Amino acid sequence: MIKDKFKDMIRPFDVILIIFLLLASFVPAGVFAWQLSQIPEDSALIAVITINGVEVDRFELNETAQHLVTYTAEHGLVGNQYNVVEVDQSRIRVQRDNSPDQVGVNMGWISQPGQTIVVLPHRLLIRIEAEHQPHEEDIIIPF
Repeated sequence: MIKDKFKDMIRPFDVILIIFLLLASFVPAGVFAWQLSQIPEDSALIAVITINGVEVDRFELNETAQHLVTYTAEHGLVGNQYNVVEVDQSRIRVQRDNSPDQVGVNMGWISQPGQTIVVLPHRLLIRIEAEHQPHEEDIIIPF
């Protein structure tokens, strides 16, 4: 009885549309994976920290990187806002802040190019970029 009721509601084009939308939902993941595969293995990972759209810091993420940096009103934040950013070797996170919903803290560690952490009330953005390091054979010296 119920099966017949729903059978009358679904048209053949609906099934095709649902399958198409389901397959299309995987396209962004495929594009992101393709972009990651295009990054050379010897690229340096750089964490770029911006507040209010202005770059305030840049860290290279490598085996020796260990930092704990606090960003306060002097870095462009308003009032008594603060963010404590922790860099631990090849990863970075917002360790603590005084934003109301703690979204940046709950995002955890990021370590891949293209990943971001956003603390919207403080207008803090942390993004990881890959920067190609030229080798000696890559450098062209004009005569």
